[in-house]
Amino acid sequence: MAAHQKPPKGDRPWVCGTEALATTSNVHHYYKYYKNYKIDLIQEFKEATSKGKGKLAQGARAGNEGINGRRAHLDGAETTMPGILGGARESKVAPTAEVQDSKMEARRATIEGEAKNLPETNGTHTSTHVAYTNGFAPTPPRPNRPMINAIDNLVGQLPPEIEHWTMGYVSMSGLVGRLVQETFNGIGDAINEMAEMTVPQPLTNGVVNHVNHRFGNPQSGDTSQANVQKKVRMFEFANSRRAQFIKVIVLSRWARQAESISKAIDLRIWLSRKQEDYNSAVSWMGELKRKLAAVKDPNPDIKTALEVLSVGEVSWLPDLGYLPLPHLSPQQILDSLRRINTLLSIRLNLHETIPPIFRNFSISSGRATFRVPDEFEVDLSIAEEDPCKQLYFIDFRPIFSPAPAALSVGRLREEFEARANEILGRRGLGGLFDFMHNLILTHKLTILRNQAFEMARGYWSEHVKIEPVRRSVVVQYWCDKPGGKNWIEVAIRRGKGGRIAYMEGEQRIPELAVRWFRGGTEVLDVKVDLKPRVLSMEYILKQIIAQHTNYTFTEMAAKMSHCLSYSSGRLRVKRRKSATNPADASLLVQITTSRAIKVIQEPVSGRFAILPASRLNSRAEYDLNRLATPAKEGANQITFLRAVASQEETEASARRVGWELVGPLHPGQETMQRLFPKGTQRTRFYRRSSWDPSWVLAFTTGLYGDCWWVVELFDRKRTLEATESTTTAPVLRAAYRISPDNSEPPIMEAPEAAIAQVERDAAGIISQFADTRHLAASKIPHRLQLAPPGNGGQRSMSIYIRLLGRQALPMLRSSNSLTLPWANEVVKLDYRGLNLTHSAAIHIATIRLNQPFSHVKDLATSMPGAAFHGPSGAFAIRLQNKVGGTSIPNLTQSLSAVERLRNFAAAVKAHGLKSTNTSLDRFEFIYQHLPRLLKATVHFPVNAPLYMTLSSPNPHLRIVDHLTARLRSQGLVIVLALMRMSLPLLTTFAQLESSTSPGYITILTRSEQWFQVRYAAPVPKGGFDVQLRQRRDDPKWFIPESSIRKSEPVSDEEKWQQSLERVTRGKGEGWRGMNGGIVGTLNGVQNAVEKLHAVFSSATSNVPEASRPGKRKAEGEIVEID
Repeated sequence: MAAHQKPPKGDRPWVCGTEALATTSNVHHYYKYYKNYKIDLIQEFKEATSKGKGKLAQGARAGNEGINGRRAHLDGAETTMPGILGGARESKVAPTAEVQDSKMEARRATIEGEAKNLPETNGTHTSTHVAYTNGFAPTPPRPNRPMINAIDNLVGQLPPEIEHWTMGYVSMSGLVGRLVQETFNGIGDAINEMAEMTVPQPLTNGVVNHVNHRFGNPQSGDTSQANVQKKVRMFEFANSRRAQFIKVIVLSRWARQAESISKAIDLRIWLSRKQEDYNSAVSWMGELKRKLAAVKDPNPDIKTALEVLSVGEVSWLPDLGYLPLPHLSPQQILDSLRRINTLLSIRLNLHETIPPIFRNFSISSGRATFRVPDEFEVDLSIAEEDPCKQLYFIDFRPIFSPAPAALSVGRLREEFEARANEILGRRGLGGLFDFMHNLILTHKLTILRNQAFEMARGYWSEHVKIEPVRRSVVVQYWCDKPGGKNWIEVAIRRGKGGRIAYMEGEQRIPELAVRWFRGGTEVLDVKVDLKPRVLSMEYILKQIIAQHTNYTFTEMAAKMSHCLSYSSGRLRVKRRKSATNPADASLLVQITTSRAIKVIQEPVSGRFAILPASRLNSRAEYDLNRLATPAKEGANQITFLRAVASQEETEASARRVGWELVGPLHPGQETMQRLFPKGTQRTRFYRRSSWDPSWVLAFTTGLYGDCWWVVELFDRKRTLEATESTTTAPVLRAAYRISPDNSEPPIMEAPEAAIAQVERDAAGIISQFADTRHLAASKIPHRLQLAPPGNGGQRSMSIYIRLLGRQALPMLRSSNSLTLPWANEVVKLDYRGLNLTHSAAIHIATIRLNQPFSHVKDLATSMPGAAFHGPSGAFAIRLQNKVGGTSIPNLTQSLSAVERLRNFAAAVKAHGLKSTNTSLDRFEFIYQHLPRLLKATVHFPVNAPLYMTLSSPNPHLRIVDHLTARLRSQGLVIVLALMRMSLPLLTTFAQLESSTSPGYITILTRSEQWFQVRYAAPVPKGGFDVQLRQRRDDPKWFIPESSIRKSEPVSDEEKWQQSLERVTRGKGEGWRGMNGGIVGTLNGVQNAVEKLHAVFSSATSNVPEASRPGKRKAEGEIVEID
């Protein structure tokens, strides 16, 4: 890379090129016009700055060198402008519109230099050459100077390369040599240091033990402190040198890219220099402007000043016809506003102490807008750049309603502006906020006071009173109610200190607050939304009244909940709160199972109302409004109303749902006290005709409330005697209270629904008592436990039954067995209500599967009232029994049926088969797909033994009866094994029968393990047996040699015997002839059978056809078979 010659010491190395021309385009532009036209540099700079630096640079063409930067100082000394090289070359700059405008302005400006001889005077001026009138002198003719076209010669050429920087570079060879030298010196120093360390030599009786020393005996001198220090010194030296050489390796790899890195360094240094040139040029122009400031000051014209001050005009001063100041263009205005925005941002972020409440501000359009939420916005700006000068008020806008959108022009605005500017000058932003915040708070209080007077004259008249107090508003409500007074006070709550500590976040700012007095006592920590953005006294008063109403209803509900009727959950009390609208607050009270009332309080007058209107409700409403403290005494009135209403409908509701009223049982006072709680006043007994007659329902009412009971009678005969006589016999055996569920039923509940719920609960208690007694009698472990809430939130008791004996079971189980190895040992029995006729109880038995079996979902779908939950493995069965009876026998039957199906499915799956249809009455599975689909179905008839059926055609049809017998005695596992072992053989038999004419071959089935093959004409009469036997723990098919016989001679006896011997003494695929017969595998026996079949089929009988006893004499006769 070519390098420029370095500048002499003391001068700045300014390099000019295309980049330098673009960077300092404004400087070149101004200097060019000063040189050519001798214009004022400072005025030109200001005009160009207002129009933008970018526009002046648009006309610059690409140049390679700077222009001549010489100009004369005021004292005549000629210097070089920083950043411009002196020389004769100039850059050609095309004049733009802005340049032409600047030329015109320059011609009208004061001309220095060559323009000193161009006079500008008031009136007409006559010179030797030209006459001038008022105004600016015309532009003199431009001198005819030859243009320097040196830059034209450089157009199209590349700019000179930047200087290559080599200062501070170190060669790689020098670095390596230096490292080697340092290493050599270091190892020498290390050796010298090690030589100075004396190692003691071990002695043995005065003689050195060279043997031990040589072979590193632990007792030698190698372990001395000096020897260890030598080793450590050598290790430290080697380790440090190794680290230095690693660094050299890294540098050598990096040096491969040194050329590109060097270029980047050169470019960075060149850019830094350009930046320094630009800063120096700006500093030079600023210094020049500062020095010219004193030169521009005109001498004072005292004579003219005295005449103007005394007369008001100057008689000798003609109208000069000065042109008006030019209007600012939108771009100039925008630039000015942006500059003010920048100055405001710098001042507010660096110089001003802003209160925390004023931290939310924005800057735009030359002003800073400070916003206080829900109060006001104030605009401030600056008049000077000095950050020590004060801010000035621009505008003020309230941001709450009702309030004017802005200050109107007039005296108020003038006084407000003057006061704000005064505070800004003395106390700054903190004082301004203090002033405006207190002003806004006072104005808000005035608005609330006016609204309160409007309420007293309108809808709230005679119910509210207004008491105006200095900087506060007091409003009393519910003026005509008995008891203590109620009022609110809206005022300003001061902070902890006297004034606002703006820089301390823990100090509170003054704000509007509300104090509430209920019954003459102040309520602390009251929460009221004042809505400072939208002021409304009515809204504030409604919030207080709503809280008062909520308090009254809450106290009444709390006192009523202590009554047993409501604490037990049979009856409910529900209050509805409202934070803003007291008309929405209410108290819902369920006084009976079918009736409820709604207590409301009118917001304006505070009077109570009880809905719906009735004779009893009207009386309770009248008493409630007379109470001085309804929050404490109102609950007694509602409780009394409930007691009266409950007595009117209990018996009518029971009759409507179809219950029968049981006659007087005359249990006696002692029995009543033993079974029912103290304080019982009325008792009624009911029953369902379809239920067990030993159970009845009892309804009692008293001071504790209303209760339902399940009562167990002794025996039917004793009960009938008690109802027909007047004697007091102890017919009641036990009574169990029906506890209502903890759910939330509707407030308004129909009588039939309430009675139906009691009926369902009673049926569950009766059924579970029957089940637990049956389990106890059967000595089956069980436990009662409260079940978790259901879908409707209801909770009931569940019976957990533990199954004993988890050992393996035979294929078919007894219906009395409850040992289920495939399931969890605990069965959960839940009561789920009554059927449609209310005559039977419904139970759900749930058991969790430990070993999921196939088609359990199909099984659950096919079973009526069964379901299966896959993720949890739970299997549920629906049971139904008469109310008062037990469901345990039905549960035992269902579980036994499921267990049987599970065993069948497990057996099919163990043999790699697939079940297709599973239900309680049948079990279907596929045991062959190819070459033909073969299915088997096991049927489970009711009150009959199970049996098996096969699809036709099927090779196993000939042994289906034997398979059914095996299934009943030994189970499906043995049957599947027999079907698998006999399938190849039976398939071969079917093929042999289908390939020959009828009567030619006959297959006799002695059992599922013994088959006889018999041949008839035209072959010799005979055959062989095939038997399944165990050989070496493997099932094999065996054809006894003694069973292979013929009862008729053949034409070639010797040949037939030879063929037979080749089979009985030979071997083939899957079979082998042995002494005593032929042994074949399960799949190979078919080959042996085919061989024997070929032997019998190839023989020809010598018995005449007419002498055969089985000869067919006529069509349709039956052939006799031996």
